[in-house]
Amino acid sequence: MREGFLPHDSFRELIESAVERIVATDDLDDFLGWFSGEVYRRYLLARAPLDASETKVVAAQLGRSIWGATPAPHNDFRPQTLPKPGRNAPCYCGSGVKYKRCCARFPAPPAMASADLWPAVLAALPQRDCRQVVAAGRVPVESLIDAAEESRDMGRSARAIGFLEPLFGVRLAGTGHQYDYALSLLCDLYDDTGRTRKKARLLDRIVREAPRSELRSGAFQRIATIRMDRGDRTGAWEAFRRAQRDTPGDSAIGMLEVHLLMAENRPEQARESARVWRGRLMKLNAGEFEGAIAFLTAVAKDPYRALAQTMIDATGGAGQRLFEALPGLDERPLPRYEVVAVPALDPSGDPGADIETQLRGMGVPGEDVRAVASDLLEQFRNFEPGDDPIDEAPDEHFTIEAPQRLRALEADWNAIYSPDKPFSIYDAPRQAAFPWDLGVEDVWMGFLDRHPEAFDSVDVLDDLATAVELHPMSDSMGLREAMEAPLVERGARILRQAAGEAGRPGDRRLSWADARNRPGLRCLARAQSLAMERGDIERARAHAELLLALNPGDNHGIRTSLMNIYLRTGQDEAAVKLASRYEGDMFAELPYGRVLALVRMGRMDAASEAARRAINALPEVRRYLMRERARQPRIDPHGVVLGSKEQAWIYRDEMREVWVNEPEAMALIRRIRPSTRTA
Repeated sequence: MREGFLPHDSFRELIESAVERIVATDDLDDFLGWFSGEVYRRYLLARAPLDASETKVVAAQLGRSIWGATPAPHNDFRPQTLPKPGRNAPCYCGSGVKYKRCCARFPAPPAMASADLWPAVLAALPQRDCRQVVAAGRVPVESLIDAAEESRDMGRSARAIGFLEPLFGVRLAGTGHQYDYALSLLCDLYDDTGRTRKKARLLDRIVREAPRSELRSGAFQRIATIRMDRGDRTGAWEAFRRAQRDTPGDSAIGMLEVHLLMAENRPEQARESARVWRGRLMKLNAGEFEGAIAFLTAVAKDPYRALAQTMIDATGGAGQRLFEALPGLDERPLPRYEVVAVPALDPSGDPGADIETQLRGMGVPGEDVRAVASDLLEQFRNFEPGDDPIDEAPDEHFTIEAPQRLRALEADWNAIYSPDKPFSIYDAPRQAAFPWDLGVEDVWMGFLDRHPEAFDSVDVLDDLATAVELHPMSDSMGLREAMEAPLVERGARILRQAAGEAGRPGDRRLSWADARNRPGLRCLARAQSLAMERGDIERARAHAELLLALNPGDNHGIRTSLMNIYLRTGQDEAAVKLASRYEGDMFAELPYGRVLALVRMGRMDAASEAARRAINALPEVRRYLMRERARQPRIDPHGVVLGSKEQAWIYRDEMREVWVNEPEAMALIRRIRPSTRTA
């Protein structure tokens, strides 16, 4: 046969072309005649040409095999198997020789199964005929899955949905493993096309109508992850238990349990669950569990890195090289940064370069820097102190300065790393170059491979943390903990060391307005946020206190997090002092947190006065705190208006349980009503 001389893709294209021809004709002789020429052409293109006799054999044997297995329209979509000729009958290849002396002497063609050819049939049919045959239930489920996956790979998700939806019509076509797989694929396709409501309705119907089965278990598993993503932990675990009852030994149940535990930031429980499930699967000694066992083994060792690896794999390896470079980073000696005084810009000098550096550090896109810098420089040179009655000669300020050995390295890094700095306090640039395109990633990862000392630069650490924020899977806690946390924690340690050597942190304040301070301050703020997410309250408190000492203007709003930490850990005096530093603050955490702390300290007169001020300033917060049940308002992803119901609901969701545990505080805010003027 020599079909092995054809590359796999070329052989597959030959089969698909043959099926397309069969769909178009019901004439076997016409098909075999065409197929003989097609076989010769394909082998010629593959530089494995056949002679005339070989072409006849391949075309006759393989062509008859494909014809006999194809569910053709002219045969009511049933295979039309051709009879095997008798040994003494004329050979079907047309040689004129008996079959036993001709094609019978050659190896049999590869076996063809109708299920394997159905996707090619569906691709060849007109769209209307395709819909009809699928809706009639004529196509095997495994063929529909293959056809849907091929369509999805070609970017035709809507067509793929059309192959699978009939399986879950008014009546469910089945409930076994294949139908569970089809449901999972259909849900992914709904996600691809933004049809999340349709997905939710389908899952709800399946768990209501399907009997106990793999299909119903799969639907409950999907519902569990959806509920966890929405913050409905109770509902997520309820769906998990329903799924587990349907398929208690399914490896997917173990994987889901690990993911739910990690979504709740419970890594130790996830480790234990992974060990238990790994033991169960290893006893089964089945090859199909090899991937699950490998994942559970990785979770038992390091849950965050295991989840990060799955996210990297899901994006084709984006981030793999950085992921592998980070272990051991915390053991690398810290570089010696300094907190130094920086004089104000001198109009008689040449401040242009300084202005451009500041603008880049503030997240102004590179192509805009020169134009903006020239305008600012013009204004700066024309500015005369004293023109403004409130103008005073600016004092010197402080900045964090890298060691001399790192400054040239940072200049080289900034020349090859394309994304800009984040604008203001955002986590990512507004219009960022994508750092994870293969060619782009190769450039900056190549730089890091050649210069591992770049991990000593706070500026580089800040850029790498921003790159993680731009990763397609940046929503994953596992990815952030495994890749972003080592970077920003190192940046935070460098900053803490420099601040400590300069004296008390409050003695040398690092202004956020100076772009040179932003990489270090941003690392510290990001480290604090990650510590809060993982539930490391002590580290989150330490980071927040240092950040407020260095930057009391608190551009990141860290004071709100710190206030809640103080209240949850019983540090009431510290909470009152923090609120006193930010009198008139319109974040709910500080004025209402002061009330709660004063009540717990027994200072009821002061608590009453603080409550009146808080309630008059933010009356919606009081209303939401008092309600036993409250409906979540729509939260604008671009920001929350101070004094709004959205702000009140967010504070209630975070802190109401703490308030409920203090009946005197709840009674106080019930007694005090907002004044008519501000209500």
